[in-house]
Amino acid sequence: MAVSIYGVANATNIEASPASESSYYYHIVAVAATSVGRVRVFGVANATNIEASPASQSSYYYHIVAVSATSVDSVRVYGVASTTNIEASSASKSSDYYHNIVAVAATSVGRVRVFGVANATNIEASPASESSDYYHIVAVAATISAVLLASSRQWA
Repeated sequence: MAVSIYGVANATNIEASPASESSYYYHIVAVAATSVGRVRVFGVANATNIEASPASQSSYYYHIVAVSATSVDSVRVYGVASTTNIEASSASKSSDYYHNIVAVAATSVGRVRVFGVANATNIEASPASESSDYYHIVAVAATISAVLLASSRQWA
């Protein structure tokens, strides 16, 4: 019986100038993957909410993270897609944003698997709102079961 646990942590912090006085709160990304025998279950939850003061009156909407996982014998492919869209009020009109999509790579050689996640988000606002932002990168941790480690030792 093999047990594998995978974790992803993601934190985003968006700060605005006193002019816009926007506030925010962020709900953490959580990824859980459990493996018992050849049955694997993956889950991802992500919620982001950004609120702004009446002064800037910005609105937002967020598209949820989607994860797909396929398993055929020892070959596993994982995918993550995430899109974020933040719109500003007519007061700032000229604000723009761009979002770099989440990319997940999974390679499988025998029973050894390597997973990678990359995510970058950049949100720029017009001079009217003068908001600034910074983004903390996704960190991925993977714990591989004793069976996977034993397999890698046999190849050495």
